[in-house]
Amino acid sequence: MEKVKLKIDQEADGVSLSIPPYFRRFDRINNQECPSIFMWPRRQVADAVAAAAAPMPMTTAAQMPSSQQPLDHIHTSRGSTGGNVIVAAVGPYNHHQSESSTSSESAPLLITYAKKCAIVKFLARPEFGLDTVAFLGWALTKDDRVRRCYERDSFTMSPEKLAEVLLLDGCLVLFAVFLLRSSVREDRRPVELGRDAQLGAEFLYLSADISLHMKQTRVDLLLLGNQIPFFVLAKLHSLLKRTFFTGIKHSIQKLALSCFDDIRPGRSGGSAVPPPTFQVHHLLHLFHWSRVPPGKHAVDTSTILLHEPESNLPCATWFEDSLTSFSKHAAGPGTLDIVFQKRMLSVRGVLRVPALHIHGYSELLFRNLVAFEQRHLRCSLGVTAYCICMARLLQGEADAKLLRNCGILAHTHETDKEVVDLFRGLADEYRDTFYSSDLLGLCEDVAAHHRSAASRAVKWVVLQCFPRQTVTFFVILGALISIATLVNTVYSVYRFYHPVKH
Repeated sequence: MEKVKLKIDQEADGVSLSIPPYFRRFDRINNQECPSIFMWPRRQVADAVAAAAAPMPMTTAAQMPSSQQPLDHIHTSRGSTGGNVIVAAVGPYNHHQSESSTSSESAPLLITYAKKCAIVKFLARPEFGLDTVAFLGWALTKDDRVRRCYERDSFTMSPEKLAEVLLLDGCLVLFAVFLLRSSVREDRRPVELGRDAQLGAEFLYLSADISLHMKQTRVDLLLLGNQIPFFVLAKLHSLLKRTFFTGIKHSIQKLALSCFDDIRPGRSGGSAVPPPTFQVHHLLHLFHWSRVPPGKHAVDTSTILLHEPESNLPCATWFEDSLTSFSKHAAGPGTLDIVFQKRMLSVRGVLRVPALHIHGYSELLFRNLVAFEQRHLRCSLGVTAYCICMARLLQGEADAKLLRNCGILAHTHETDKEVVDLFRGLADEYRDTFYSSDLLGLCEDVAAHHRSAASRAVKWVVLQCFPRQTVTFFVILGALISIATLVNTVYSVYRFYHPVKH
């Protein structure tokens, strides 16, 4: 027995106490920051690389320069979840790609390592006064905090090299924010720098790639693995606030958030929504906060134990057949919110769904938002809940056609089948997710409404008396003719007994 006990103890001592990969969302042991920047799973990245390496016809856009490739071609290939950085690669996950002029996995970046160095040198000019040595020293003191922002053991880099990455990439992102922010129309600061006799030529050269590829730059800055901690940007902004950002009074949170005003889904509150008061982890976190309903779909200890509800949402055409209509709405702040309401003495139901604008980058953006929710601990599941609901509603082309006619699928060139496939494909990102209490409540409200006696009685009457639209039309027409005949008969009888006297 002693030998058995000794054998058990020896085996137990050899067990690895690391967090399993599928449990990374709760990787908060000895980490107050909670990781918020993650690499894509190796299987998904390998699939994306294999798809990119597949032979293609000579006439396709694959052999065009990256600066000439359409956005739809770059980011919407089915099965590619990580997406390729085209303009700017930032962060420790992408530093090898940014330092090399060519990459075996993607086309050369528009902003190279040398151009990043040129941007830092430009900001270090006496006119702006960025002290690069002092910032590198500050970055070294924050090395441990920076590493805790990334997934545990996800990269290997010396403190000195990490400080260099934070300087180069931080200046690049801040330079992009300076060019992409919406307040540029008010202060016209870039125009002022471009016309400067001493700084104009250099500034125009450094800003050309971002200015000519604004939408692509915005998408690059929203990739989950292409992030740096937001407090690094805040530090650089504080150093350049009175020089490079002179005359611009907005906070760095508001400036950064305004860069994505043209990216859908949009924030319904617009620029009037105040910036967040909590700690912002990175640009994708800030974008996520502005697009989800506040105070909903939170993850707590009770949510961990919840699974898929017994009564899930049916397809859109089923709602129409069950006396439930669709209505588009914009919940504020945040547009990704689906709400069920009752009308006409709880007989009819209304499912309020925000209008959906699908662009070439939509699938990639949804995948990054869902991946962020699934991996970061202190993050609600608002985008995941929205994608689950849309996947349930859009189970066929008829469902997509119905939502398109209701104005919910707005301004999209995608076919009905492509829209259905988009949300069906997103299921790979949340296959083993938790269901928030708000999502479960929505499913239960819909199921309870359609189980109610009043709703079932009205539905039975409609199905029995008006099974088809043609039958309904002729029944209504016959009723109108009968009423008109009755009125005419009553009038004739009245005139027979009360003739008109001449």
